[in-house]
Amino acid sequence: MRAAELGLIEVKDLKYTYPHSEKPVLTDISLTVQPGEFILLTGPSGCGKTTFCRCLNGLVPKFYSGVMEGTVKIAGLDTRENPIMRLAQHVGLIFQNPDNQIFALTVEKDIAFGLENLGVCKDKMYKEIDWAIETTGLQQLRQRATHELSGGQKQRLTIASVLAMRPEIIVMDEPTAFLDPVGAEHIFSVLDRLNKEIGITIILIEHRMDLAAKYVDRMIVLSEGRVVNDGEPAKVFADDQTRLLGVGIPRVFELARRLSSRGVNFNRLPVSAQQFYDEFKNRLPNDIRRGAKGFDDLSEFTGEYHHHPAIEVKDICFTYPGGVEALNDVSLTIYHGDYVAIMGENGAGKTTLVKHFNGLLKPFSGEVVVDSVDVSTLSVAQLARNIGLVFQNPDDQLFEETVEKEISFALRNFGFDESVIEQRVTWALNLLDLTEYRHKSPFTLSGGERKRVALASVLAWDPDILVLDEPTIGQDYGQKERLRHFLTHLRSQGKTVVIVTHDVEFVAESQPRIVLMAGGRIVDDGSSKKIMTRPEILRSCSVAQPEITRLFSMLSDHGLPKDVLDVDEAVDILMRNMGGTKP
Repeated sequence: MRAAELGLIEVKDLKYTYPHSEKPVLTDISLTVQPGEFILLTGPSGCGKTTFCRCLNGLVPKFYSGVMEGTVKIAGLDTRENPIMRLAQHVGLIFQNPDNQIFALTVEKDIAFGLENLGVCKDKMYKEIDWAIETTGLQQLRQRATHELSGGQKQRLTIASVLAMRPEIIVMDEPTAFLDPVGAEHIFSVLDRLNKEIGITIILIEHRMDLAAKYVDRMIVLSEGRVVNDGEPAKVFADDQTRLLGVGIPRVFELARRLSSRGVNFNRLPVSAQQFYDEFKNRLPNDIRRGAKGFDDLSEFTGEYHHHPAIEVKDICFTYPGGVEALNDVSLTIYHGDYVAIMGENGAGKTTLVKHFNGLLKPFSGEVVVDSVDVSTLSVAQLARNIGLVFQNPDDQLFEETVEKEISFALRNFGFDESVIEQRVTWALNLLDLTEYRHKSPFTLSGGERKRVALASVLAWDPDILVLDEPTIGQDYGQKERLRHFLTHLRSQGKTVVIVTHDVEFVAESQPRIVLMAGGRIVDDGSSKKIMTRPEILRSCSVAQPEITRLFSMLSDHGLPKDVLDVDEAVDILMRNMGGTKP
């Protein structure tokens, strides 16, 4: 009873410093979490979010030693004084990197692992496994080998393995980072149901603000290891400090905020398209001209470089050794200067496809041609100078002792002079905000920071074709904006950029050409405005519309255009059609 009165989670004066580090990563954190709260924990990349979550189940200080001060109590249990096994009965932690949490050979066995360790009887175990598999949409993968899963499928598996144990607290470190948008929405709806119907307490690290803001009832913002804001989400989003820290603001909230600054009043600033529409629909005049026009497609202004193809994929098929057919008769042409986003469901074959571009994978049939040369006639090393590939998981790409050595490794292999190497390393460090980590091991950095190191190591040698697999994972809004502007700059230089991504909001603001995939095939191919206004095709590929586009799909019944992708365009259109209201 006393634990319930105090709070399900009690953190008091928490301070923690990793081994061999002089600066604490967490400082003076004190907070209480009541049973049944749904909390969004956010802040700039590297601010201590993941470390804080490790404190909640005893990994800090039991696994990660270092120096911990203050106390953390879970359901009255001091994390210092109780073994992780006992704490695990109360707290389920889902790691940022799913590969760090998968142990067994098959999906079913991996979900059973935690239940077996808790001593759950066989009959109940199978019921919990069945429920967790159905809840996370893994029915078709039940007997699949875990090493054959895509990144998103692995993430669903880790979520299932924790849900099966039915902990009273679920702590999730970017649980939807590798998931397609529809899959991410489904996981959030499941969490919402568990929270509201069963009373499970949820603490969530997430950078997808447009998705998370609709569900959480409390938001905690960290910066440099300290709590700098804590409260109801709408109030936190409205705080200028939140914006200055580089924390993402839901696009619909930002739209309402900008309209409010221009004299449009809201009873409450909305955080979702539905909330915005419900309050705004009756404010539009009845005489809006049908088909009111928005901005033209960005591709009309950024220029095209269709002199000749950079990459030609011709009727390729690929099957993994376990018999999983990943690509089936795929054909695609990417021209020099193209900016292409490959999107689609988890397991659609997106990563498999781009690994053919630089010869990491060889097609069973068909051919891949880069700059008029058949890839099969060249080695990966020969292709690497002109095609830079950044993997989905940075830990698959990092191996050097320091960040500086990591970035300079390829430059030395390519024979660059030492003076040039110094310039290129310094440039890449500055570009991706990594200068302070120059002499640190990349493996001591946060997941988002390691992702930026992997990106810097490729950008440093300035390849003509840049392929980025999920480049926004682990990145706060400020880092995403920096990346977006840099990729636009590369395109203006005639570079070819290909990204594999589930981040529909990043795509909406970048507006590249979109290639949609499902079931190992290309389903659609076209401009961002064309693809994002086809909700049926998007759903068939497990891709959601951007929140602003979803809003204007509803507002189109009032004569407004459907093909609106970003906040700037939305503000312009709404102010022009507010019946005399001026910007």
